[in-house]
Order: sequence, then structure tokens, then C-alpha cells
Amino acid sequence: LQGNMRFHFTLDFHVKEPANSNGTFDKTIVVENNQISMVDNEATTKSPIETWTDQDQFNNFTLQKVTETRRSVHLLNTELSPLAGRSNDLARRLKISLRYVNEVDANLEHLTNFGQLVELLRKFIILIDTLRDPAQVGGVRSLEYVLLKLSLEKYDLLNKQEQIRQYLEPAESAWRKYQNTQVVLLDNTT
Repeated sequence: LQGNMRFHFTLDFHVKEPANSNGTFDKTIVVENNQISMVDNEATTKSPIETWTDQDQFNNFTLQKVTETRRSVHLLNTELSPLAGRSNDLARRLKISLRYVNEVDANLEHLTNFGQLVELLRKFIILIDTLRDPAQVGGVRSLEYVLLKLSLEKYDLLNKQEQIRQYLEPAESAWRKYQNTQVVLLDNTT
């Protein structure tokens, strides 16, 4: 009885590389016909360590963007909240923005992964679109629309929204790449 098996695995012992090294040790051990040989991996393969660094480069910047958006939306709420009792539409929009601030606070308190930050930035884009849309009654000539438009410009939320739109695409691709490289552990104890 004879069979061929090929095992692929990566070992990371967190050992610092010497100063004269030129990269990671990326070889495949091949056992065929009771012979052991080492083969260089193709240059197109990317080690899981590199995907961690790709994802890590976005962590701090994304966290900074989330706290920045939270601060701006909070300032907008603080300025417009005294006027909320005069208009149901304005009160509804401020309630939505307050919900965003509370959600950011809750997620930052129990932050477990980068995907939560990306999701908060997506919600910020949706929030600004909601605040920017004219009211159904009165449209662009309504006082609520003018107040929101001036406040969005005052706190530069429209420019921040555009910056986040541009940033979100590479951040989401880094998050998807990170998710695809994770090992799924199954518990087979039954």
C-alpha cells in the first residue's frame, strides 16, 4: 500500500530576523519516494504574516477616522439639538445622528476587530447621505434643510465623507484579504 500526501503548513516562532536577512524563509518541504527535499515557493504566494501587516497598517488610521467622525457628528448634534423641538424632521435626523454617536461609543468600548471600524465608517457615509437629503415637506427651501446644510459645511462633514469613501475601498479589501487568510478551527468533540 503506497500513497502520496502533500502537507502545507506555516510555522511562525516570532523570532527576530538578523539584520542581514532578505525576507522570510519561504520553502516547501517535499517528501516523495522516501526522499526529503526543499523547494522554493513561488514569488506569487504571500505569507499570512504579510496579510497581518497589510491589515495592521489600516488599524490606527481607521480608528482615528472613526473617532474624528464621531467628534464631528457629536458637535453637529450639540449645535442643532436646541432646535430639535421645533421640527419633527430635524428631530428625526438628530436622533439618527445621535444613534451613530452611541454606536461608535459602544463599538470602541468593546472593539474586537478591524471589521467593526470599517462598518462604522460605512454607516457614517450613509448617515451623511441621510442628513444631506432634503426634507420631504418643503424640500431644499425648508429651514431644516438650510440648517443641516450649513452645519454639515461648518463641520466639514461632506469633505470627510468623500475622504472616507476613497479610503474605504482599500480598507475593505485589506479586511477581506485578512478574513480569507484566517484558519477556521472546528471543534469535532461529539
